[in-house]
Amino acid sequence: MDKQAFVELANKVASGLANEQELSLYSNYINQFKGNSEWNTQLMGNEAETKNELLKKINTALIVKAIPFYQKTSFKYLIAACIALVVTAVGAVFYSNNLNSLKNKNKIALENDVAPGGNNAVLTLADGSQVLLNDTDNGKIIEEKGISITKAKDGQLIYRIIDRGANSPSNTEQVIAYNTITTPRGGQYQVLLPDGTQVWLNASSSIKFPTYFSAKQRNVTLTGEAYFEVSKDKTKSFVVNVDEMSVEVLGTHFDVMAYKDEESINTTLLEGSVKVTKNNESRILKPGQQAKVKGGIQVVEAAADVLAWKNGLTSFIDADIRTIMRQVARWYDVEVKYEGDIPRRLFTGEISRKANLSELIKIIKLSNIQLKLEGNVITVMP
Repeated sequence: MDKQAFVELANKVASGLANEQELSLYSNYINQFKGNSEWNTQLMGNEAETKNELLKKINTALIVKAIPFYQKTSFKYLIAACIALVVTAVGAVFYSNNLNSLKNKNKIALENDVAPGGNNAVLTLADGSQVLLNDTDNGKIIEEKGISITKAKDGQLIYRIIDRGANSPSNTEQVIAYNTITTPRGGQYQVLLPDGTQVWLNASSSIKFPTYFSAKQRNVTLTGEAYFEVSKDKTKSFVVNVDEMSVEVLGTHFDVMAYKDEESINTTLLEGSVKVTKNNESRILKPGQQAKVKGGIQVVEAAADVLAWKNGLTSFIDADIRTIMRQVARWYDVEVKYEGDIPRRLFTGEISRKANLSELIKIIKLSNIQLKLEGNVITVMP
């Protein structure tokens, strides 16, 4: 295949217009490229350096991964996204006679960059006092009313009941102490609740919960997004409250996404069973289903990228640019602006949440959407 034919095929793959035969042809060509003994040093640069650079881009910039219980055709498009990244890397080699020049350009581009978010949250205690968890040393943070709060080495916040008797409020007193954990934009956190339930909080989220569960229900209140692995207790259901909606379980794994700037509140079930209720309407989900609450409750098949954030990835499957930019704004704590008439295009890709913003921008630019990063503001242009 000559260079012109390769470029035409690469553009087709990058724009998402390639059919299965063309994807297969391109994949085979890439495999040949990696093992090709005929190397044009003048055109492509030093063989070892160039191949290492390409493999590094492929292995570190984009990580294609399918969530096990969704074995659907969308995985094909994730593969296409990975191939599209290779297009960028290989294309850069074809169009540049000097690999060092390419590295210098990348270095300049990265000077105006934004680092990813990380473990960052604020714990608000019942008396209103606050603890900045990212600044707090590992070990015991506080002990009160029969509860020990500890920060583990991995950053997880752990609640343990040490005395449910004398130091705990009695039912007759009807006094319940609540704590709240809040993540800012660019933050995430994990907490082990007093009943053993594990919660992963996404960026710009909060969860309010009692320091011990004494009622017939284990009630928590959520804003933003969280993934729950609920400790089983047949005597006490676990209820997540979001505005006028609730999700009730006995013990299961599920995700609730309830950001104010999203079109709907989405509850996605991975394991077990949950009941989603809003006003007088209720629906019971099966694993792999998602309830979209917007006015009423609509049950759909869940997309494969729902838990990407919890698994350390920024992922999008057939998502428009505004949907992607909402994720970007929350994780990288940036402002997004739009200029001109942005074309309706769907994107598919995945990248580590540890990657700098510039790496994600490179992937989005594959579909000819122009992004300009200035300070803490991304401008999206046609």
